[in-house]
Amino acid sequence: MGPQSGALVALGLGVLWTLGVAADSSVTVPGRCLLSHYRSLDPKALAAVKALRDRYEEETLGWRPRNCSFRPRRDPPRPSSCAGLRHVARSIADAQAVLSRRRHPEVLPGTGPTLQLLAAAGRDLATCVSDSPRPSARSSLPDSPRCHEATVIFNLLRLLTRDLRLVAHSGPCV
Repeated sequence: MGPQSGALVALGLGVLWTLGVAADSSVTVPGRCLLSHYRSLDPKALAAVKALRDRYEEETLGWRPRNCSFRPRRDPPRPSSCAGLRHVARSIADAQAVLSRRRHPEVLPGTGPTLQLLAAAGRDLATCVSDSPRPSARSSLPDSPRCHEATVIFNLLRLLTRDLRLVAHSGPCV
């Protein structure tokens, strides 16, 4: 085997390893904070999130989510700050947990694609947020589980179209 063959084999192994890393969602490449592809989301993904939210709204009309205390954040963190990245990462993890806990996720169209988008965004954000100590989660009066679910789902579109897009302009948090 000549030098060119060895170089081709090494190149082929490198490509196979890269494809294997890309296919295995549990493998993260340290130091690769790439969020630019979240600056604008695929219209199909947004349609899935909108369908999920709209169907959820129809489903909840009977128990009046108006009784829930939808409190806006007083001072949202600046999107380019570490606090902004951490806030969006926490919100995405919270949304994943809420959607995963639903008894019948198939009732809400778009749940599967939305969970896939949230998982991908969560993995990508994890590479951008350092392992330094984080401030504790916000301490507010806890809502009922149903009200918490409603808050998360009704804010899901804002999280993905505004908050995630804003932090997509950020670099890694060190």
